[in-house]
Amino acid sequence: MCRTFKDPTSSRGHALALLRVALPLALSQLSEMSMGVTDTILLGGLGVAEVAVGGLANTFFFTTMVTCQTILGGAGVLLSHSRGAEDHGRDSHDGRSVMSAAFVLALLIFIPCALLLWFVQPLFAWLAEPGDVVTQGSHFIHILLLSLLPDLAVIGVLRVALPSLGAETLLLWIMPAMALCNGITNAALIHGWFGLPAMGMYGSATATTLTGWAISFALTGLCLMHPRVRAVMKPAPVRWPIMKELLKLGLPMMMGAAAEILMFQITSLRAGQLGTQSLAAHQVAVNVSALLFMVCLAIGQATNVRVAYWRGSGRMDQSRRAAWTGIWVVLVWSILSSALLLIWPEKIVSLYFTGHAPDPSTAALVITLMKIAGIYQIVDGLQVVFSGALRGCGDAVWPMVIAVTNYGLIGLVFGGWLAFQQHWGAEGLWVGMAAALTVSSVALGIRLFSVMRKAEPVPS
Repeated sequence: MCRTFKDPTSSRGHALALLRVALPLALSQLSEMSMGVTDTILLGGLGVAEVAVGGLANTFFFTTMVTCQTILGGAGVLLSHSRGAEDHGRDSHDGRSVMSAAFVLALLIFIPCALLLWFVQPLFAWLAEPGDVVTQGSHFIHILLLSLLPDLAVIGVLRVALPSLGAETLLLWIMPAMALCNGITNAALIHGWFGLPAMGMYGSATATTLTGWAISFALTGLCLMHPRVRAVMKPAPVRWPIMKELLKLGLPMMMGAAAEILMFQITSLRAGQLGTQSLAAHQVAVNVSALLFMVCLAIGQATNVRVAYWRGSGRMDQSRRAAWTGIWVVLVWSILSSALLLIWPEKIVSLYFTGHAPDPSTAALVITLMKIAGIYQIVDGLQVVFSGALRGCGDAVWPMVIAVTNYGLIGLVFGGWLAFQQHWGAEGLWVGMAAALTVSSVALGIRLFSVMRKAEPVPS
């Protein structure tokens, strides 16, 4: 029994290895996601309009930033692959070169990301958003824009690298502090606590920006104290073959993530076209479902790390076992989170409107949307693990094709048809998203089983 417990290739060994990566990632991501939840709750104390405008602006900024961050995902695959190869006496990439190339790539992607966020006001106007969203929402985003550089070039790079280097616990140490700091600063600047100015809705954006800078410095300091991370953070010449491989993996990852994220983003904008009440209901429901999804995302990232690690070691049989472990773990969590949304949606709604109770129609719509989210929790969790395992195998193109096709045609076209042509409103938008996630999960699962069945060990 003791030998089985210590054997990394046993079922228990795979499960423990996955959880060692996934739990710190999940807790750190939940801490970061709780910032958005805290912001929404605090804005809810100001009123429904503030939840709608501030929630949409927050969502637009962070989804745009996260979409750009996903281009850095190739660095995680290469670092995990290299670590597996090194542990088993095989040739690998130089970690310093990978990290330096990832940092340069983050600086390059910062430019188009910043431009898109800067010109958000005409974009909102073109999308026929309400006047308050166009003016107040764009100003909110311009404040958040001041934290984009550290979010991408520091936090973004290190979030990808640390799990691959076996240092994911550093994220666990820093992210809860980030959430706490953000919550206190948000409340202080919104309401004028501790002698600070009462900035209302814009105090939330200012607090989030200050928190981003503070955490980037703190996380860098922690990394410099970790020997393995400090070793790869030393600057090295950026070699074109490394950059080329990062782009080969990262660009399809970014496009695939963009398809899914844009489906949710455009759905948020369409909810705004349906009115402030629909937008407020959508923001609360998407906030809750996204919070639960963070655990699924962590399991998917951990599966990516473990599959890439064993692929680097030349043990594709163990890559398959790592993928299966991730599937079973995410299935358990998805069933639990689905039950939460289906059984207790009313209690969740009451947490979001502490100062001003929403009107009955808004509350009823939130409950309906959360029940739809509860139905698609399982397929959403499975698709992110399938994608993580495929990318760990170096297959980034097919997940991109599946994502773009399903989220574009089913999520947006079909969902928009239900919402506006069939007059289902926000419910139609959410049914479209649920259908897209279901079809994507099935397609990604088929692709993963095909890749795993045919996969051969990577040559030394």
